[in-house]
Amino acid sequence: MPRNDLTSYPKKMGYRKHAGMVAWLLHRVTGVIIVLYFVFHMLGSSGVCSFLPGLVQNRFVMAVLLVAFVFHALNGVRIIMMEFCKAAERENFKKDFYIVAGLTVVISAAGMIPLFG
Repeated sequence: MPRNDLTSYPKKMGYRKHAGMVAWLLHRVTGVIIVLYFVFHMLGSSGVCSFLPGLVQNRFVMAVLLVAFVFHALNGVRIIMMEFCKAAERENFKKDFYIVAGLTVVISAAGMIPLFG
């Protein structure tokens, strides 16, 4: 039997996606990517798994790690600015996220020149 108290709410009360949520999700995903690379690198360099040294030295994996590390670092700086410099009182989370994303693209592109060049 459906609940009657839930039918009175408007349909617009759903989960809203915004730049802060995307930044939070990408920060978590990039953190997991960095930790997994670190674990695979340690297992491969210690000789536990024979296929891991070839995997962690792959150019594509290194490019993904570079993008993940740059975004994670820049977004961490954005979070520190929000916490300690009262940037959270300003309502420009979207602009800050776009700045972090743009800097990630520029720095990652510059870092991939020696990787693929």
